[in-house]
Amino acid sequence: MKYIQLIYNPMAGSRTFKTRLDTLIEIIEKKGYELRIWRTRSEEDFDIFFKEGNFDECEAILIAGGDGTVNQVVNAMMKNEIKRPVGVIPAGTANDFAQHLGIPANFTEAFEVIGQMKIRKMDIGIVNGQYFVNVCGGGLLTSIAHTIEPEFKNTLGKLAYYIKGVQQIPKFKSQKVRITTDQQVYEDEFYLFIVLNGSSAGGFNRVGEYASMRDGKLDFVGFKACSMNEIPGVFAKMMRGEHLEDKNILYFQSRKIYIECLEEDGFPADVDGELGPKYPLDIKVIPEGMEFIVKTGS
Repeated sequence: MKYIQLIYNPMAGSRTFKTRLDTLIEIIEKKGYELRIWRTRSEEDFDIFFKEGNFDECEAILIAGGDGTVNQVVNAMMKNEIKRPVGVIPAGTANDFAQHLGIPANFTEAFEVIGQMKIRKMDIGIVNGQYFVNVCGGGLLTSIAHTIEPEFKNTLGKLAYYIKGVQQIPKFKSQKVRITTDQQVYEDEFYLFIVLNGSSAGGFNRVGEYASMRDGKLDFVGFKACSMNEIPGVFAKMMRGEHLEDKNILYFQSRKIYIECLEEDGFPADVDGELGPKYPLDIKVIPEGMEFIVKTGS
């Protein structure tokens, strides 16, 4: 019998997804599929699950969790060459990627969209052999996801990121990086940089205003070092999606981006909310690299 595999992180977000499992099972069964369920336990389990599993009869893989859980599943699937459509249920704190796919935040509405099984090929990114679906970044604010206490994050959701960000403003420190593309070389001091596949990151819904997961390109947004009194204004523009023309922002699109940190103690890289690889960062787009379930009309 054809089945759909659900992978869910019981510790993600408000941890309420498990109370809605029966609703999802009912919707999937009405579509004529069996729903198989696997709860995540540790990061290492993802690779074992896909390495040892048989997915010949699997029609799709659903992920209930945040961007970090999606990243772990995608990496395990790509490593083990599991080519199945992926559906994302926004059950985490940061659900930027689900938003790109048009998946509603409401669980019941999300289940209905996923049950329609509209599949579309989307670009994904790769950095030093590590895949990402949404964002690869570096700089001060990219470390916030790794320093927020889980209970604080689960209680306040995205608000926790904003609160932590405000707390970090007095500690702002830039790092000097060299950015090489096929077209140009940039060298400057940055507070942070973000390489986007989709248009949002960390709750900033329009940080990559022109980004698309179907254009075969990555969007670079770099926040240059500037005076302390200019910082709030730049962030205000980012909230409104008006920052790309600001003098303190470097923005461009490219298929390949190579980033070197020119300082000994650079900020750690971040990949979809998870700790990323060490510099230099060799970042590329993989056009139509995976299939995802999207909202009809997206």
